[in-house]
Amino acid sequence: MTRRRFLRAGAGAAAAGVAATGTAAAAEESSGSSEVRVGPGGSNVFDPETLYVEPGTTVKWVWDSGGHNVVPESIPDGADWEGHEGLEDSGFEYEHTFETKGTYEYVCTPHASLGMKASVEVTDDPPEETGYQSVLPNSAKTLGVAAVGSMTSILGLTYFFMRYGGDYGEGDVEE
Repeated sequence: MTRRRFLRAGAGAAAAGVAATGTAAAAEESSGSSEVRVGPGGSNVFDPETLYVEPGTTVKWVWDSGGHNVVPESIPDGADWEGHEGLEDSGFEYEHTFETKGTYEYVCTPHASLGMKASVEVTDDPPEETGYQSVLPNSAKTLGVAAVGSMTSILGLTYFFMRYGGDYGEGDVEE
């Protein structure tokens, strides 16, 4: 294989990796969803404790440990969120789309005395230091790392071939 064919193949692979990374990130961004972990690592907390989202965002609660629920303590006037009162085990998921602006405070009733409380802030203007929170899937992160690694490898090999030469067919010249 000649150096040019190798570099073309590598550049094509890197471009495909970058395109796939952008597609995965755009698909996640356009879904308009955020995630809250319920009892991560067996602890009695919600992660994040305060979630800022835009109106129309679907929030998904994912149980990481058992014996928890999501029960609203206060919601804005006109909101229709009822939470999920049943105690669930690890792996359970519940979601709700928040349309009405305001603060939605909720607790895990069995662990409220331990401080297992959180809130969802539905707003068009989140605080500067926090911003909107979204969960980027691990597959998109992995694909991004792979794309950067691929491009770095290609640049390294390009440098090596340019610095130390390659098969130019110089010995095949007819006289």
